[in-house]
Amino acid sequence: MNMVFQAAGIAVVCAVLALTLRKDSAPLSWCLALAGGLVILWLGAGALREGFAEAGALLAASGLDSGIYLPVVRVVAIGVLIRLAGALCRDAGQNALAAKLELAGTAAAVAACMPLFRQVLEYAGFALRAR
Repeated sequence: MNMVFQAAGIAVVCAVLALTLRKDSAPLSWCLALAGGLVILWLGAGALREGFAEAGALLAASGLDSGIYLPVVRVVAIGVLIRLAGALCRDAGQNALAAKLELAGTAAAVAACMPLFRQVLEYAGFALRAR
């Protein structure tokens, strides 16, 4: 919880400083915002590590097949990566590029879910022919 307050404080300070610097030095303003974002991501990485450790322990205790949860993890990773890259594109003024990136990310997420869809249909009793 403490990390969230630190990240929020860093974000507000960097945003105010970047806004102040934007009229005099736009590149410096952008670099400040980027540096603030990297520090926030670094803070979030610690929480992410703890979450992965807990999720790994829960999945090991559940005995679930990796074919069930691995597609979900892939889709979440695709979503996070596309969201971050799209935000960077928008910050650079490339809205059309961000929209195309999101479309490609959606297609990748659907493709990553196909093994899960196959298993759900098999569990439901549908006989699927192998490719």
